[in-house]
Amino acid sequence: MKRIAPYFLSSSAYIAGAGLTITSAWLITMASFQPPILTLSVSIVMVRFFGISRSVARYAERISSHKQVFDQLTRLRVRLFKKIASSPRTLMYDKGTMVKRVVDDVERAQEFELRITLPHVASIITVLFGALVGFWIQPQSLIITVPVSFTILSVIPAFVKKGCEEISRGIESAESEYASLVAQASHGVVEAQLYGYLNQRLEQTQAKEQELLSQERSLLKLTRRFQFLFVLLIGLTLVVLTWMAQHFSQTEKMPAVQVSMLIFLALVMFEAVTAWYPNLFGAGKLILAKKEIALLEAGANEVRQLPIEISGVVKSIRVNNMSVAWNLEDPFMTPVSFDIQSGQCLVISGRSGSGKSTLAMALLGLLDYEGSIEINGHELRLISNLSDHVVGTIQMSHIFNTTIRENLKIAKPEATDLELMGALASVELDSLIDQMPEGLDTIIGQYGRALSGGEVKRITLARAILSPAEVLVLDEPTEHLDEALSFRIQNQISGLGRTLIVITHSQWVAQAQTLEMVR
Repeated sequence: MKRIAPYFLSSSAYIAGAGLTITSAWLITMASFQPPILTLSVSIVMVRFFGISRSVARYAERISSHKQVFDQLTRLRVRLFKKIASSPRTLMYDKGTMVKRVVDDVERAQEFELRITLPHVASIITVLFGALVGFWIQPQSLIITVPVSFTILSVIPAFVKKGCEEISRGIESAESEYASLVAQASHGVVEAQLYGYLNQRLEQTQAKEQELLSQERSLLKLTRRFQFLFVLLIGLTLVVLTWMAQHFSQTEKMPAVQVSMLIFLALVMFEAVTAWYPNLFGAGKLILAKKEIALLEAGANEVRQLPIEISGVVKSIRVNNMSVAWNLEDPFMTPVSFDIQSGQCLVISGRSGSGKSTLAMALLGLLDYEGSIEINGHELRLISNLSDHVVGTIQMSHIFNTTIRENLKIAKPEATDLELMGALASVELDSLIDQMPEGLDTIIGQYGRALSGGEVKRITLARAILSPAEVLVLDEPTEHLDEALSFRIQNQISGLGRTLIVITHSQWVAQAQTLEMVR
């Protein structure tokens, strides 16, 4: 019933508007003959009824339709968030397109029902009502109202969809490319300016802007043609019904009230269509947005419930002939195998591009893999509580634009200040925090810009240390640090008694197994 109510209320508002105009025409025409007041009293009441009911129906329709759409929008965003959060590859690859889909296409997909479907249904009901009223006034009016109604409700929308959707597809593709260019340009603007290719980036973006402008103009030209056709049909309908009313008033002595009602009918029966058509001309983008969101959801409509939950501590990690690739059609990583027991340390090294960081992301459950990774004899991809037992740092570890306290407590929400300072002491940041005006409550800025590169690295390392997980996967944990500080932090980490998998180009102080990765 909730889904039907907006359609019923919207069409009721337009029907009430038509009734208001037609009864007003009847009242004005009859009043000119100066009949008894009782003859006019009914129409006066009807005018008031239609005037009030139109406003009430419109207000109720806006409330019900927008609430329904916003509820759907919330559910859709939740589904997409779960989908994206469960697929790190989606987060890290082609970010411009992903941002556009989540921000732009989600809004458009939900607007389709509000801007297209709802007005279309209301237009059909209203136009059919108008045709029936015309039949009641003068049956021959169907000769003009039926074909015009069919053309406006079916023929023109079909051509609009065919013509506008093709152009909109090009616009959508260009907008996705433009979003990617903007994301790349903004993310690397400092390096672009430093190495002298900022103008090249800006020229690429401007060229895409011009392409978008050209396509938008093509869509505008097509829209104007359809608008002209619609206005022409409405004008012809008004002219023909006026001629018809005049003809029958002379030949069949049609009462003057019916003449005025028939003429006014042409002005109001298409009111719902005039509200629907402006949105219809932009329907190409809305339709494509629905398709894009459907494709995004198709990968996993629901978050997959993993069947295995590890209880107790991690005693062993066994990797057998395992490889990872961002693009399955272009594998670059040589399969690796190793076996590590609780409390041991494995140091993974190798030249750049051999897949060390990619391997780390697979071990953290962030990327799918081929081969086998077993934790306590269970396949990693089937473990539901992996983050309770395995955490770490990656090359793209993120510092949030909030306090040091909140950045750390991601790893352990219930951590006390003593535990937070202990984790910071492990990476020798406790003295720095003591010097800050707000201490742990100091806001460190977006991407940790208030900190140096080495300090940011140590914040993310402290976050991993704070976690109660038994296994730490650390990707270049002492990068950007001087040799003496790196040596001290390595000793601190090795003394935690955790199972360590360390990816590094440098030496690691603790006695450990080693794995050399080659491409």
